[in-house]
Amino acid sequence: MILEEKKVGEFVTEDYRTAHLFSKHGIDFCCGGKQTLKDACQNAAVDSSLVISELESLSTKGEPDTLAENLTMVELIDYIVSTHHVYTREKGELLLRYSSKMVFAHGDRHPEVNKLYALIKALTDELMPHLMKEENILFPAMVSIANGTPSNFPKDQISSPIQAMELEHEEVGILIKELTALTNYFTPPTYACTTWKICYSTLAEYIADLQTHIHLENNVLFPRILHSKKFYPV
Repeated sequence: MILEEKKVGEFVTEDYRTAHLFSKHGIDFCCGGKQTLKDACQNAAVDSSLVISELESLSTKGEPDTLAENLTMVELIDYIVSTHHVYTREKGELLLRYSSKMVFAHGDRHPEVNKLYALIKALTDELMPHLMKEENILFPAMVSIANGTPSNFPKDQISSPIQAMELEHEEVGILIKELTALTNYFTPPTYACTTWKICYSTLAEYIADLQTHIHLENNVLFPRILHSKKFYPV
């Protein structure tokens, strides 16, 4: 396959190290994981030949992380919930505390701080019910299908809740782009206080985890149940 025609999400599924490479160039590999490398580079206004060169160089630096490929579908769901869902909840609350403290201390003089809090609040407000719907509706249905037990969503109907979750992932992706732009790629200003700096560094980690989290669902977990002719072992 010509590398330019390969989907971005496929690169990350095969080798998680490519996620860092794509992030560096502003290439969306989670919500935009279904676009080809060529289209992704065009959308990010980056030279595709440069990205391809870096990808080829990366492939010579040892074995990729294939955690997702080594897990069964049920194990992957457990991993997503215990790792990414837990992290999303815990760090989301922390970011709200940091940003609200910044509003109290700096909001009058630095209006961008008020915008930061509003975007973080919008992001967590979007994510918290989203996680609950996955944990209480979609994921149990997927586990039931994998185990061959009765489910509220048979395999031929599971695409509807998956599409709903993917649409919500796109909303999260929009907020991520707004936060990235507002913070100048999480670069605190020279006058930033300690809380401000910690908030930005925590937000950078949070968004990186979210991108990996969404990638695992959109480009690994969901395709397994939608497109596999037989289920992966449970």
